Amino acid sequence: MKKALLFLSLSSFALANTLNIAAAANISYPLNELKQKFEKLHPDIKLNVNTGASGSFNAQIKNGANYDVFLSANMEFAKDLEELTKNQAITYAKGKLILFSAKKKPNLDDLKTASCIAIANPNTAPYGKAAKEVLNQIPNSSNIITATNISATLLQATKACDYAFVAASSVEQIKELGFSDENILKIDDKLYEPILQGMIITSKEKNAKVFYDFILSPDAKEIFNKYGYE
Repeated sequence: MKKALLFLSLSSFALANTLNIAAAANISYPLNELKQKFEKLHPDIKLNVNTGASGSFNAQIKNGANYDVFLSANMEFAKDLEELTKNQAITYAKGKLILFSAKKKPNLDDLKTASCIAIANPNTAPYGKAAKEVLNQIPNSSNIITATNISATLLQATKACDYAFVAASSVEQIKELGFSDENILKIDDKLYEPILQGMIITSKEKNAKVFYDFILSPDAKEIFNKYGYE
């Protein structure tokens, strides 16, 4: 009997396929919930998720990194892989930008006298690019430091900087750190170009399409909306 159970267990493990997902750091929080929902709906497919800066993943995939689906923080990095992958990029969510301060109630006027403003690298992180667009409209805002991705940007504001521009999806993490809505300012989306987040299949793995379809499903949309995406 024990041998039979062991055989069944090993067989189930062998049948489980694993998809490698490259995802923008701003969707780390919804991604935990998305992963749980997907693996519940598709118990024969497991997800191996890596999060980071979209520009870095774009470069890695061009250099042969083994990812099956790329969830970028913008459309440009996803569309840039269409010729390489022979697949079409599609928008899966629209992101929002917020201003966070661990020390005070955020105000855009205060950025003119801030000693340190953290943003993600605008060359590799679309939320950093959006933050730069906002700062360009605020005279005398300077003392800007750049972090590698949106998660590292938030960390800067909890330790050193007065302010950080981060994704609205970071609100959950901010509250887990003990802060409240008083520490957050939602940025008027007229101040920056829309952050359209793009997805593309980057391998020939057949189950990649199963995950791709799930991300576009009503179940996934409900989770994205919960974390501040449109």
